[in-house]
Amino acid sequence: MSSGMETTSSPVPTKKMLANAVTPVDETLTKRMAVESGVVDELLLVCGVIGTTTGEGSELVPVTDCLNWLQDLQRALRRDDDMFRPISLLLGKWKVAQQKLLPLVMTCRYDSSMILTIVKILVILTKPVSEATKQTGRLAINPKKYSEQVVKQKIKERENALAQSEMLMDLKRAVVHHPSHSKSAENNQGGLLSVFVSLLAEPISKTGSSRNEMDHLTIELVLHLFRNLLAAEPLMKSSTDASQASARIHQEMVCLFKSELVFDILLVVAQDMDSRENQNYNLIMMELLNLLLKNQDPTAVARSVKVKSTLSHQSQGDESGSLLRANLRKEKQKIRGMATSRHSNFGGTLMVNRGDGRRQYLSAALMESSNQRPAAKLRRNRKREAFVGSGRTMASHTRGVTSASPLVLRAQQTIHDFCEKFLSDSYGPLMKSLKNEFRRESVRLEEGDRVIFFRLVWFFCQWWRVSRKSNLEHLIFTMDVFSFRLVLGSIDSFMQHKKHQPLAQALALYSEMTHLLHFMYSSKDPTENVMALGLMDTLYYCRDPLDCLPKLLSNWAPSTMTREYLCDLVEAVHVSLKLLETHCSSCLEEYQNLSNPKKENNGDTLLQMKANAADFDFTSYLARKIISNKIVCMYTHLLSQYTVNSAHVNHRIMAFLLRLSKLNIAVSEKNEDSDTPQNLLATKTVTLEPMLYNINMLLVLERILNDKWIRREKEFSHLLSFATRLMDSFAAAAERNPLLYVESLFRHPLPHRFCDFTTNHYVNEELRMIAERELLLEEHRRMMEEEMDNEGANVLDDDVLDTTSNKAPQKSALDDEDEEIEWDELEKSTENSQIEIKKQVLDQRGLSEQPVMDDSPNKNVGISSAKNAPAAADSSDDESLLKVKPMPKTKAILSDSESDDEDDAIEFKYSTSGIKSKIAEKSRENSEVYLHSDSDDSISRTKPMDKSKDLTFSDSESEKDGSKRKRCDTSIESSKKNKVVTITSDAENQRKTI
Repeated sequence: MSSGMETTSSPVPTKKMLANAVTPVDETLTKRMAVESGVVDELLLVCGVIGTTTGEGSELVPVTDCLNWLQDLQRALRRDDDMFRPISLLLGKWKVAQQKLLPLVMTCRYDSSMILTIVKILVILTKPVSEATKQTGRLAINPKKYSEQVVKQKIKERENALAQSEMLMDLKRAVVHHPSHSKSAENNQGGLLSVFVSLLAEPISKTGSSRNEMDHLTIELVLHLFRNLLAAEPLMKSSTDASQASARIHQEMVCLFKSELVFDILLVVAQDMDSRENQNYNLIMMELLNLLLKNQDPTAVARSVKVKSTLSHQSQGDESGSLLRANLRKEKQKIRGMATSRHSNFGGTLMVNRGDGRRQYLSAALMESSNQRPAAKLRRNRKREAFVGSGRTMASHTRGVTSASPLVLRAQQTIHDFCEKFLSDSYGPLMKSLKNEFRRESVRLEEGDRVIFFRLVWFFCQWWRVSRKSNLEHLIFTMDVFSFRLVLGSIDSFMQHKKHQPLAQALALYSEMTHLLHFMYSSKDPTENVMALGLMDTLYYCRDPLDCLPKLLSNWAPSTMTREYLCDLVEAVHVSLKLLETHCSSCLEEYQNLSNPKKENNGDTLLQMKANAADFDFTSYLARKIISNKIVCMYTHLLSQYTVNSAHVNHRIMAFLLRLSKLNIAVSEKNEDSDTPQNLLATKTVTLEPMLYNINMLLVLERILNDKWIRREKEFSHLLSFATRLMDSFAAAAERNPLLYVESLFRHPLPHRFCDFTTNHYVNEELRMIAERELLLEEHRRMMEEEMDNEGANVLDDDVLDTTSNKAPQKSALDDEDEEIEWDELEKSTENSQIEIKKQVLDQRGLSEQPVMDDSPNKNVGISSAKNAPAAADSSDDESLLKVKPMPKTKAILSDSESDDEDDAIEFKYSTSGIKSKIAEKSRENSEVYLHSDSDDSISRTKPMDKSKDLTFSDSESEKDGSKRKRCDTSIESSKKNKVVTITSDAENQRKTI
């Protein structure tokens, strides 16, 4: 009651008090981490009477009630705390498993009940560390953030987690280095692991209802024991030696699994996974395979067969000797680093005073380092780095991977042999069973099981692709629509929740699945081809496609993903675009060759899928959904790692950038008619290559071209050619448009518009339309001139025929000469009269004669206008003035001034040859010309001009009356400024001469 009163009177807890409100160290935590004294006494008794030795070096002999004592030990372990496990730590400290349990296994190998009990104890002792314990062991403790008591508590928890991890590693080391394994290799007898395998012989042989619960329990226990041994690893890999030692033990255990027939029993269980009695083992088999292939590179495993290891059959002593030699080699290298010259003891340092007042020190070490290739900087700004991660690289994405040790090669060859057998017999049944679990969302599934499943499928797919197998075999079971939906749905979920590591694994699997899809599409097997077409229709061509490449590309950001993630993304983009381009082009050709596509597609699913592929716009998909400024930046960052990237990764980068630079977004408007004037502002052929003209890409290309080290390597020849071509293109484009030097410094939000502007020298659509309008007007004017030429030629031909028909059929040569002389004299008199009339009018108006600019050999007659005189001037002065000009064509153009006060002036252009017979007659007649104006649709009649001052020509009709005047309808087309009016005749039977 008093405690209740105290709690009510206590102050309100603050955030700091809640942060420090942890269980006191001296109470609950101490009890959970400690073992009671009674339990300790019991454990001492049990461990002391389990077995005895008869002499030195002899085997451990079990006591009479050894099985009962073992069961007591099992019950004691069941009372252990799940998180802190003090009893297991105490037994590990006493070395009970190494000194008592494992020797009893070899002594009582034929006593199945005792071996099974020992297996139960070992399963409890080797149980993996919980996730909470892992987080506690890896927690960084900040003394300033917590109180002293809390810091002590967290230190104890972390020490407990590290102790559990170390205990598991000791048990794994004891099993791997058990002496029975080396003896079994000499005597062809099974070692320690073979005894556990022998427990599974009888239960697995039973099928159906004959397999009882005890058989299932035995199979599960042995499989869990193998799983626990493979899962043991150090919690804190603080040093390189600790991580290398852990990896070495794991590789040795993989090799033991082959010699101790563990792989064989796993294959037997997996290949019967379809049976009802083995369905419950699918998840434990998945965990076993995942731990077995942990830290294994599928590409390195596939290539390990080609590597001949000279130390593949050496003993453990040889391995230790090789390690000793490696350590000695490292020490010698350190000594060489300290002694940089032959006589280092007599060497010195030269001090040089620089111009800025500072001192520079030169030594042999600095000279030697300057001759070598510059190493990477130790300190880097992580925020400015494009990639994150520990730097672990895969053999498929990295160039120059270091050679593996003999032990690693032997383990890789073992994994390679196991993959061959597993893929041919057990892959299909196991994957079908696992897919059923994911399909029905079984309650047995845990949070990380989906990622484990993805990693298994990825490993076998990449191993098969690198191994160059002939057919897909059982990989076809994971190439269905459900598998793609599972992977792509997981990718969307991981992107939404920002789970980068699971996302990287899912993307790696999707990249391998695209490789297999391309293989199925190009396969000779018709079944695989049909499956590939169905998958492609679901991924790209249907109404709701599953394609996730645009999302993955847009989701990428610098300093968030690893380089391996980006390599997988580039690989997936390359294979997908290659597959889409090939399939769409082939389907389009096939679809166009069909006579009636709609009728043939009815009821045929295959033809319908091909029709959907033919309708797919690959160019628009590439330009709108794939290519962007962010993608160019992404490829630039990956290209900057050209010395680390493998050859095919650099090839993928160059292929995409070349595809981008050759993608046309606008085609030049070429005019095939040579007579038609060309538009100088017309659109040129525009590609997306200017997107590559940015400062980051140019700096990377400059570094590639100036790198002397890669010039010796043949695999970089294509990269150097690409860099040279792109820099030449930039130089040529910058010479045409110098603003590119400034444009390369900025990122442009509209890349297509930027490429269009830089290629067309910033000519927009408005300017282009104005130029097009001018060209159309000029083209229309040219066509009208051609029509007038044709009509004038017809008129002249008719006049010649009329004159020749009225004359005598025969004429002497003298008469022709006389007639020509008369015509020449008449023309000269006409010209003189026109000039005199023009001078008189100009003198009255106070204007001077304008010079004639045309110097063509032909002649024409023109009427030029001048401004109106004052109101007192005679109205006859407003008449048109004739001026003879040379003109090669026969047409009439009327030109009006913009002002209403200006007089109309008509400039007649025609050829005088062939109409000499009509000049005298036409000079005496007054002609009336009715002009139809296009602007106001009105008819204006010109005043009759004086016969003494003016010279006018009109057509005469030869049928009835030669003096009768005819009216001809004319059309006038005027411009806004010059108001040029073209006069054409509409009457076919009425001939005119102007």
